Amino acid sequence: MEEPKLQLDSLEIFKKNLEKREEEKKKGVFFINSIFDDILLEYIFFDLKKAIDNKNIERITIYINSNGGDTTVLFPFYDLIKSTKKIIKTIVIGKAYSAGAMILLAGTHGHRFALKNSEILLHEVASQMAWSKNSQIIENAKNINLINKRLKEIVKENSKMSDKEIELYFNSNKDIFITSQQALKYGIIDKIL
Repeated sequence: MEEPKLQLDSLEIFKKNLEKREEEKKKGVFFINSIFDDILLEYIFFDLKKAIDNKNIERITIYINSNGGDTTVLFPFYDLIKSTKKIIKTIVIGKAYSAGAMILLAGTHGHRFALKNSEILLHEVASQMAWSKNSQIIENAKNINLINKRLKEIVKENSKMSDKEIELYFNSNKDIFITSQQALKYGIIDKIL
């Protein structure tokens, strides 16, 4: 008979956490702790825009713990963050892979942080568009190359990495993870917390 109470307690905790997150969004505090997909875009993007437009919120904080995801979802977030003069504080609290790393880089210089044991991953674009006509596959490959080029430009604009270092991460045959210490050296973050 005790088990249903535990389930109820778990649901109550989840509900309270959700309510707390909604309150934090109103104060300019956001958590990106999932992959970049249409759900994340719908759930966080417009609240982030409201917070940026809200004159009563002086700075925005974005906590990142993400495996990355869809670049068509990443770019609206990146563009929104870069379009404001407000301080955008980005903090990696676990991992900032791929699209998550780009959001980290989008933060205001001097306000990009990572916990000591966080990981960051920069890598070339991956695609799942193999099932198509030959001509479409060729067009998709051209588009992927353009996206890859733009991601490299974002890294160059927002870090101290050399072209050679950027190429190493984006043209490797395998994923290479960056420690917080390396990220500090490369200028991807400004301080280790």
